[in-house]
Amino acid sequence: MTEVIAYRLNELVAGESVNVRPRDEDVAELVASIRAHGLLQPLVGRDRGDGKVEIVDGNRRLKAMQLIDAVDDAADVSTIEWVHVVLRPAEAEADAFEISLAANVLRKPLHPVREFEAFADLIDKGKDKQAIADHFGIPLRAVEQRLALGRLHEDVRAAWLEGRITGEAARAFTLAAPADQAAYLAKVQPGWQLNARSIREAFTADTMEASNYKARFVGREAYLAAGGAFILDLFTDEPDYADGALVQRLANEKLAAEAQRIREAEGWAEVLFGEAANQSYLWDRITKPTLPDAEKPARAIEIEQRLQAIAARRQEIEDALDGLEWDEDAEPPEVTAQLREDDDLAAEQPLLERELKLLTEQATWMVLPESKRAKAVAIVKIDNYDGTLSVVRGFLKDQKPKPAPKPTAIPAPAPKPSADGEEAPEPTRLSAALMDELALTATRAAAHVVAAEPRLALALFVATAATLGSPVRFKSEGRSEGPGLPWNGRDYNSKTRFVDVLKSTVLLSIDELQHHAAKCVAHMLDFTSKAIVNHSMDALKPEAAQAVRAALPLVDHRAALVQAFDAADYFSKAPKQEAITAIAECGDDPGKYAKLKKADLGATAARLANARGWLPATLRGEIFDAVLPEEPEAEDQGEQAGEHEGSAEPETAESAAEAAQRIWQDQERARLGVMKTPDVRAEFTARGIKVPFGKSKNQMIEMLLAQPAETEEAA
Repeated sequence: MTEVIAYRLNELVAGESVNVRPRDEDVAELVASIRAHGLLQPLVGRDRGDGKVEIVDGNRRLKAMQLIDAVDDAADVSTIEWVHVVLRPAEAEADAFEISLAANVLRKPLHPVREFEAFADLIDKGKDKQAIADHFGIPLRAVEQRLALGRLHEDVRAAWLEGRITGEAARAFTLAAPADQAAYLAKVQPGWQLNARSIREAFTADTMEASNYKARFVGREAYLAAGGAFILDLFTDEPDYADGALVQRLANEKLAAEAQRIREAEGWAEVLFGEAANQSYLWDRITKPTLPDAEKPARAIEIEQRLQAIAARRQEIEDALDGLEWDEDAEPPEVTAQLREDDDLAAEQPLLERELKLLTEQATWMVLPESKRAKAVAIVKIDNYDGTLSVVRGFLKDQKPKPAPKPTAIPAPAPKPSADGEEAPEPTRLSAALMDELALTATRAAAHVVAAEPRLALALFVATAATLGSPVRFKSEGRSEGPGLPWNGRDYNSKTRFVDVLKSTVLLSIDELQHHAAKCVAHMLDFTSKAIVNHSMDALKPEAAQAVRAALPLVDHRAALVQAFDAADYFSKAPKQEAITAIAECGDDPGKYAKLKKADLGATAARLANARGWLPATLRGEIFDAVLPEEPEAEDQGEQAGEHEGSAEPETAESAAEAAQRIWQDQERARLGVMKTPDVRAEFTARGIKVPFGKSKNQMIEMLLAQPAETEEAA
């Protein structure tokens, strides 16, 4: 029997051995509440037999009232005289402790550490785990989980209380013995090493999770029969396999046995697994034969009929239940039976489908003649998803497929038939590296043209922002070709700050901004394979690169290509046939050079290419002719002028200075005309003039002639 009795405050003492809460816990909130509202709920205590009552439940309230009484006594005020206590009969210490625990769990949540320590103390005081589970209405496994956490090493529990580790991390610590827990906690630094995953990996380095596909393939029974053990993890559905190496060995042995069985049953030259099959992606594979209906296994026909029956029956059940209404608390027996049947059929269906697939796959390859199977290879492996055996058949191990050519955004145009109807010769096959060098040449030329065309650059910018696959690489993935910018560009090592650039750009005119925008777009261009084979949704599409090149101003584009193309370097790397083709396209007879070595032939082709502005087919595409059109020589112009001299109007007399300038120009034109293009460019540097970009040799000569002659005026 229990009864409520009023006691004086000094007759009550805190329960020492039954209190689940620490004595130093803060009760400031309770002090304020009791002062305002009084004691709303009686304490629970037991008579100690010495005139004192030990409080079993309510020690925080008792402590708050003692603090209030101490303050009031100091002020000669008495606000607490009597305290109501529910007096329980004398009972075992474990029972009193259980009362305290139950009351606190149900009232104000304890920190998990305190709660789990209390559960561990219950066991230490003689309580049975099942009895505790029954009393609190929780599963036995939940009690065991709490006990494991309550018996963590004191350092780990302190770290949890202080917030240095999470509850999930604390659960990971239960995988190790208390001494190992403390050792790990002492040696690691706060951070990622104290997260649950790192802790778990540290204590299970040699284990394997039960969900691992290899563990599923081996199976619990085979693992146990081989002497394997499990690591008890109270917080996972299945225990880990303690010996991961044993699981791996058993998996390999099972694969080897399956490989031998399949080889003997099906007649393959080899059935491989593991590292021996790692290169299978390089091997050719026999075209899978077709399975005639007459060759279909009887079991496969049986499964197909069963699957049809399952589908029909499930449809009948769905039609029967469609539109019916019933109370969930009183489901009719016939409805319950139909739902259970549908669940059983739904579980049977995928198993039959898998069996049918395996049977059909094997039967199909058995159609292949035995002589062909005897030269081919099959591979067995473990399905990473469900841990079942997977068989892939029909590889030709010793025959490697030809590697696919490296993609390029500017492929050479298809050969065109000649005027007399003869079929065009097969184009020369260039190396992947040389094709990429040509693509970089095209990028460089296009970048300089785009930088001078603000309107086109902005059009490219908008088109790129709205689509994928553009050669304008927004994410600083371009080649940074074209004219330089006033800033260092987007580089991780750059000291240029966005704020500084913005302050200067907002002050620019619209025209200046357009020109800078054009240069930025130019720096983003990339026609090379780097932009193609990056395995992303925004990989460069070759047709996009061709569209950009076709949109460039024709004359400027070709001039830029001629300027960017290094003929000598190209012919030193290209096949000999490419030099012969270039000589012919430049108007010379390649037969004259047939006996030359490749290096000399290439030098000849480079000289003619520079003189005629020749470009490789890859750079020309469908846009340009092979060479620039012939320009009349200065001497020819003079002769043509002489032919019409008689009918021309009489010229006005020229001054001595004009005559000197004309003579100087004629001499310079003759001197520069025999120079190579690089030497003509060097003349600009020698005269302190900026070297023009994208100009042909003749255009550069005329620019040099336009400079005033350094001659004295005739007297």
